[in-house]
Amino acid sequence: MFKKWKKALLAGVISLSLVGTGYVSHDLISTQNASAESASENAPGHLKKAEASQLDEIIERGYIRVGMTGDYKPFTYLDPVTNEYEGYDVDAAKELARDLGVEVRFVATTWPNMMKDLQADKFDIAVGGITRNTARQKTAYVSQGYLSFGKVPLIRAEDKDKYLSIEDINKPSVRIGVNPGGTNEAFVRQYLTNANVTVVENNLDIPGLVADGTYDVMITDTVEAILYANEDPRLYAALTDDPFTNNEKGYMIPRGDFVYASYLEMWMDEMKLQGKFDSLNKKWIE
Repeated sequence: MFKKWKKALLAGVISLSLVGTGYVSHDLISTQNASAESASENAPGHLKKAEASQLDEIIERGYIRVGMTGDYKPFTYLDPVTNEYEGYDVDAAKELARDLGVEVRFVATTWPNMMKDLQADKFDIAVGGITRNTARQKTAYVSQGYLSFGKVPLIRAEDKDKYLSIEDINKPSVRIGVNPGGTNEAFVRQYLTNANVTVVENNLDIPGLVADGTYDVMITDTVEAILYANEDPRLYAALTDDPFTNNEKGYMIPRGDFVYASYLEMWMDEMKLQGKFDSLNKKWIE
């Protein structure tokens, strides 16, 4: 019994001696550090290689390129007289540029080509009444929403009791004018397959064509429908209190850039917090 106790005591003394020399502690500490470093490197969200962000590029070059169609009131409109853009998202883009400390340069695009132009690096951000949806999120980064709306029919005031449902509109006798490449056309192609549909290249022309009887219906957003109905007494924005869909407007940037996307989201949070989006609503929509 005494011999077993003596052996145990001797083993303890030897272990303490090794610790004192640093041999065992160094080995243990090295092993622990190696495990910690490995865990850190493989942790979710760990950035192994810092890559340049488009945000840095924008700031370095001194201007941000903003893509827009110029045909979607009240968000973006290219005035043919002044050749200047105006609208809700034009003002928002200028505010974004000010916060970045850079100039803003507007780049013309179209609804059918917007995504391709963004991917081809023709602009840094797309704005101008862009609807948030998962289809766009597959190929770009779509921001949080800043304005809620829905799809509704813009019709003649004399027909305000005639087109109150999808079933009322989805008939071969109903003539629809729609702009190409955006969510208005997508809605028409999905839900109004029986109607007589004509694609009109310039979105700005469609309200007048409905008013003069060329078409019966324009499917558009509540915001745009109300604007045109207020401008032209011949027109009526139907179902604005109960639209066919529920959607939000957002902004679109190239996907895969965490730094740039984070800045955009923070900027939008601040725009809401400081009441700047509310100010734009009062100026352009209310």
